[in-house]
Amino acid sequence: MEQNIITFNGSNEKLLSRYVVKDLSLKPALIVPETHNAILIKDGQMLQTLSSGKYQLTDFLDVKTELDSNIEILFMSKTAKLKLLWGTANKLLMFDEGAGDNYHLGLSGDFEVQVGDPRKCYLYLVGVSDDLTSDALQERLMSNVVSVVETVIVDYVNENKIPFNKISTYKKDMSQKVLTALSHKLMSEYGIAVFSFNIANIIIDREELDRLNAKLKNEKIICSGCGAELHEGDKFCPKCGKSTSKTQNCPNCGAEVPDGSAFCPGCGQKL
Repeated sequence: MEQNIITFNGSNEKLLSRYVVKDLSLKPALIVPETHNAILIKDGQMLQTLSSGKYQLTDFLDVKTELDSNIEILFMSKTAKLKLLWGTANKLLMFDEGAGDNYHLGLSGDFEVQVGDPRKCYLYLVGVSDDLTSDALQERLMSNVVSVVETVIVDYVNENKIPFNKISTYKKDMSQKVLTALSHKLMSEYGIAVFSFNIANIIIDREELDRLNAKLKNEKIICSGCGAELHEGDKFCPKCGKSTSKTQNCPNCGAEVPDGSAFCPGCGQKL
């Protein structure tokens, strides 16, 4: 690379790369490749966002008065993507209508991001960072990501009345709902585009699963005649006296008659 030419020659796997202009008196030219945008920074202030092409820095800077200024070029990739991990630090408190009880839900997975708006990304996320690594980006975005996940998942489960033992079958649909909400939030606030979002794990503690399953097995038995609650083993309703058996015997011939029948199938007796 010629001394008076500045261009990006690093790895395109990184979201950004910072270049310090060491000698402005050489009147360097800037070449921004198709894969990147560039931000011209003077003394920490963003001057210009440049798309791909060739530029003369002297078109934006006064060599006579700004020789002692700290001039930097921040190359931001248009194509590089980072896959980040997410997880709920605290499990979500949920309620299952079928079991009539609360339970706690833990979730984790991954999502993929890319620089969408270079200026906004620099102003609200990058700043003076030398490198926006996946660990650093994950740390800065995590509270926003988890907040969106919690809101979307709780609303989705409640609105669709999804039972605790069926939640895993809705992972794909829930992931898409979160992706839509998260894409809007991160782009509007940080200039970060979200390309994928995946719920990989849904966790309910074994103790809570056992408790919920036990409650489902012990569902209330209701009298078909008056609606009173019955106990296991009751042969007749203690309130109205109706038999709890699904069959009855014909008073004429003694044959078993299905509950609700108007006539005996054995002798035709009207019941």
